[in-house]
Amino acid sequence: MADWHLWLPPALAKPRFRIYAAGHTVSVIGSWIQQVALAWLVFRLTQSIFLLGVTGFLLNIFYLLLGPVGGLTADRLPRLKLLIGIDVFLAACSALLAVMAAAGVENIAVYLAIAALIGIANAFEMPVRQTLIRVIVEERALVTSALGVSAMVFNIGRMVGPAIAGLVLAYVSEAWCFALNAVCYGGIIAALVAMRLPPEPPRHAPSGAALQGFAANLSVLFAFPAVRYLLPTVVAIGLFATPYVPLMPSIAVHFFDGQSSTVGLLMSAAGVGALIAAGYLSLQPGYGRQLRLMSLAPLAVGLALGLFAWSRLLPLSMLLLAALGGAAMIGVNATNAMLQQSVPDEWRGRVIGIYSMSFAGTAPLGGLLSGWMADRIGLTTTLTLNGALIVAAGLVGRWRLHNHPEALRGLMRSLTR
Repeated sequence: MADWHLWLPPALAKPRFRIYAAGHTVSVIGSWIQQVALAWLVFRLTQSIFLLGVTGFLLNIFYLLLGPVGGLTADRLPRLKLLIGIDVFLAACSALLAVMAAAGVENIAVYLAIAALIGIANAFEMPVRQTLIRVIVEERALVTSALGVSAMVFNIGRMVGPAIAGLVLAYVSEAWCFALNAVCYGGIIAALVAMRLPPEPPRHAPSGAALQGFAANLSVLFAFPAVRYLLPTVVAIGLFATPYVPLMPSIAVHFFDGQSSTVGLLMSAAGVGALIAAGYLSLQPGYGRQLRLMSLAPLAVGLALGLFAWSRLLPLSMLLLAALGGAAMIGVNATNAMLQQSVPDEWRGRVIGIYSMSFAGTAPLGGLLSGWMADRIGLTTTLTLNGALIVAAGLVGRWRLHNHPEALRGLMRSLTR
């Protein structure tokens, strides 16, 4: 019994990370409750699929527009205080939504404006939170395990949160969902305070760095081998793999029986695959296997997506989506871990900002592009083409590392320095 912790992911051996993971779990579940409730409220008030899409767009597009700015902020300001401030602001947004919904406000523009504010805040929250993970786990080699645990938390929240939202919406109202999320933010805020992190050392920026333009910062960022050689496959997965999610209702109609339960089964399969893969990644104590995982992940994602495009057997399609979800999770999170471990601390926030722009920020654009293509060339052709493009990106990435050994040596030096 004394060795119970040996069965846990290595990052959870750190007391501070256990506190963080508990608070983060509560917060993620609350965020999914709110996301479902906000979509339901917008559709109930407008009966507009377009405005439903606009809501999702506003919640995600700012990762693309403001990701690097959020990363720069994480590199300039005290990260813990900044993260607590952002979470307090997000809790206030949830409380405002709860009050508005309870009061019967039907002005859709106000709800969309709050969705935009939440999207902007999240674009800053993600790089700030992820740059703190290295400090919370105390050891650089535990970053992979910590990110695996975070991915598990995300997928648990994706399964539990909507289920809770459905029950609350069925028996109470949207206002209670928003109020629940406001309370859930108290979980992560309390965890951040309870961790008692050591004072952050002063981060001395390079001379004039604060005044550098966006292009100048990018030129420095892409001088790091990890950024230059690993991010393109993340962009490919964000642009071409994630669009199957908004296309799923159409896929259920054209490929299967068109029942809402079919959509649920397919989405759940992808979530289960991602959860299993996250559990595997969380058990990795270091970075020895990360490069191999990252080089194989886009090939597996593209192949699974291409085969899914032609499958009309529901069990087979569920297996393919599970493989897709798991491979995508490993690809993007292993890349994230290597990025965090291979760049200096004073640049980590900006690198994570570029990462969030490359993955979370490209997903809305990928959804729009794939939807436009599906209307013109059909779902099967669109998904097949997307899968082929991901495989091509993966092959090019492997070729670049294989044919540029100096880049591989630089990457490994940055990991072991």
